[in-house]
Amino acid sequence: MANRGQSLFLRVFDATNTYQRWQSYYVNQTVTWQAAQWSYHPFTVGAFTGSTGAPGAELSIEIPATKAAVDLFTYALSLNWLCEVKLYEFNAQLSQAGPPSGQTLIASVVGEVTGISGSFTSITVTLGSGLAPIGSQVPPRQYTTALIGTPLKI
Repeated sequence: MANRGQSLFLRVFDATNTYQRWQSYYVNQTVTWQAAQWSYHPFTVGAFTGSTGAPGAELSIEIPATKAAVDLFTYALSLNWLCEVKLYEFNAQLSQAGPPSGQTLIASVVGEVTGISGSFTSITVTLGSGLAPIGSQVPPRQYTTALIGTPLKI
């Protein structure tokens, strides 16, 4: 019987910069994965779902309300930054010093930070979907020049 572990990786970014990389499995460690440093910050993610008919599907991230997290996601919401969440599975009997090279990607979601709520101890960040998975329908959301660029002037 094999022991399976699951690790979450979260990246907050825009078109030109990555502002934060967090992982929630390797406690109090900064680990290297895919040629980048991922620092520890505990968080959980709501259910990953797949659908062809729900372009407005959302994903929620619950994270402790530290100053770093509140500031990061406040900026992310106001500046329309994106957030990528990846869930990996691996053999937990292997070394726990860092992510094993044989991790299997189970789910990956990229969405715009569309909402923040919470309390003194935790915040819930909502990620909205991008384009609909089938067709070219765009869910209702606010478009800014940061997302689509500056229009041509003739």
